[in-house]
Amino acid sequence: MGGEEGLAEIADELNFEVDDLLPLVDAAVLLNLARTTDGRFAITPAGREFAAADILTSKQLFARNAARHAPLVRAIVQSLAATEDHKLREDLFLDLLRAGFDTEDARRQLETAIDWGRYGELYDYDADDAEFSLEPGAEAAL
Repeated sequence: MGGEEGLAEIADELNFEVDDLLPLVDAAVLLNLARTTDGRFAITPAGREFAAADILTSKQLFARNAARHAPLVRAIVQSLAATEDHKLREDLFLDLLRAGFDTEDARRQLETAIDWGRYGELYDYDADDAEFSLEPGAEAAL
């Protein structure tokens, strides 16, 4: 993909339905890895760097983009950094999300943020204790 491609063409090439492709496109746009205009998709310079990177570098780039461009991930990192022990319970974030979303959507959004933060090694999440803990050096990604 050198320039812009139509979303329908990309979906066809990947054997996806366009509706199945849209969440991936939305995530790439949110993370500043791609942009869309009038049904056209283009990878940004940050997206090219991410795609060409080795696994360690790609995780670092993902962490940086998630911490800077994904509001919930950024809020979790900033909140953890502001606590003395760098730990917080998930209820804090679920309560905030429930102010604007139903319980199911709030949970889904939090689970995505958990996955993204863990993949980028920004924070850990202990499901048994329902608690986040900040990973060393995560603040540098902000």
